[in-house]
Amino acid sequence: CLAWPVSYSSALSLRFLFFHLTCMLCVVVTVSAVERTEQLLRLAGMASLAMAGTGLYAVYQRIQGVEVNYSYVDALLNEGMPGRVYAVFDNPNAFAQVLVLLIPLGVALLLGSRTGWGRLGALIALGLGALAIGMTYARASWIGLVAAAAVFVFLWNRRLIPAFLLLGLLALPLLPDTIFNRILTIFNLKDTSTSSRFPLYEAALRLIRVSGAGLGTAALQDYIRDFNLYHGEAPFVHAHDIYLQVWLETGLLGIASFVAALLAGIKAAAKSVKMPGCPAPVRMVTIGGAASMAGILVCGIADYIWNYPRVMVVFWFVFAVMLSGVKLAKKSK
Repeated sequence: CLAWPVSYSSALSLRFLFFHLTCMLCVVVTVSAVERTEQLLRLAGMASLAMAGTGLYAVYQRIQGVEVNYSYVDALLNEGMPGRVYAVFDNPNAFAQVLVLLIPLGVALLLGSRTGWGRLGALIALGLGALAIGMTYARASWIGLVAAAAVFVFLWNRRLIPAFLLLGLLALPLLPDTIFNRILTIFNLKDTSTSSRFPLYEAALRLIRVSGAGLGTAALQDYIRDFNLYHGEAPFVHAHDIYLQVWLETGLLGIASFVAALLAGIKAAAKSVKMPGCPAPVRMVTIGGAASMAGILVCGIADYIWNYPRVMVVFWFVFAVMLSGVKLAKKSK
């Protein structure tokens, strides 16, 4: 809220203020409304239903064929890779980020559901979500999903970590060639989608040394352009890193409060799932929410996950589900 009136362009920042206020209300209303385990499971179930719907549409897109967008992929290093699916999210990276947030909740529903139909529905949603995130070819989201899986296993049963690592290694040879080759480009600096980020980071660091720009990507873009801080070939859209972007928009107070809030939430979730008397469904959904948050924060190192406000709403919805689980765990104690 403070980053709006002191923005480089408060008029441009006003629209983004409403996005953030909407997300604040989403968290407050959700956590306040959830009073029973059934309500928490219903939230996880609706999230899984949304994942199933968008995943099914992504499969339909793949069958119909998606035109290759060369602004999303280096054609020389990813020869033979098909077009990247995006479902209803306009951008494959945004779609993959939503799936990173929802897949752990689907796993939690599968393990914590009280009915066979609930587990079957969760399994179908997970299958569609897994297919869809593979077809997005979003490397940062793949890494984020692996991090989410590691956190999930650690909080659920840490004795399974060696089996998790072994299963991951055994699965690599089974991946389709296009996905395996895409993984190999993650640390290849010759990949244009990787190398193009360095001018963005340089511009962001120049701005941080001077001041901040104010709330929203629009004010930041104006500031960067007016002071000639960016010298890359592609247009400057955002800093491609959520931590840099939040810092640029809201200053030290903003980035400190953002990191502190997320870490405090994940820490509270990790403590609550160990509480005696915590119902199994609450425990699983809380673990799923914590895993989602951990995974998307890893993904945010390489991308600005709030560039699409719809992803921001899903982000804070999952955060609210996690805090609702913490609330119910404490209440059961």
